[in-house]
Amino acid sequence: MGKYSKTALIILVVFLLGTNIAVIVTYRAHLNKDQKAVEQVKDIPPRQFGNFIAQELDLDASQQEQFRDFRRIYNRSAKRTLMAMNGVRNRMAWELRSVDPNRDHLDKLAGELGEMHKTLKILTFDYYCNMQSVLRPEQQEKLSVLFQSMLSPVQGYGRNPRGERGQMRNY
Repeated sequence: MGKYSKTALIILVVFLLGTNIAVIVTYRAHLNKDQKAVEQVKDIPPRQFGNFIAQELDLDASQQEQFRDFRRIYNRSAKRTLMAMNGVRNRMAWELRSVDPNRDHLDKLAGELGEMHKTLKILTFDYYCNMQSVLRPEQQEKLSVLFQSMLSPVQGYGRNPRGERGQMRNY
């Protein structure tokens, strides 16, 4: 090999090494930034939702306290159910990664996931009914309209009660 080709190869290797390091550093920085953004978004919406509902329904102090209690109970139960659902999804993913996925096992996991989803919806209905139970009739009507607007396909997937785009929540 000539002197120039060795120099060219060394320059090329150094360039490629530098490029790879820059890509890795940039990727990790973006990954950390995205992870922090997701963590912040996870923390904000329940408080915003609670404040939004309290403001829209003109809740008194007693009603706000009861709503906070209902939300705490709902969040604890829903979090346990969501974690269990993620466990089933992970087991599904592992089964699907196998060379020969077991269809019977996947069907069983799908049934488990469906039951957990049903449980989550029942928890949501209980939360809604608990909220309705402490409201005056005009507030009940407003809450009904708010929930309907959140669930309505007319407003569009991924929109909150104010019509802003965002992550859907199980309220």
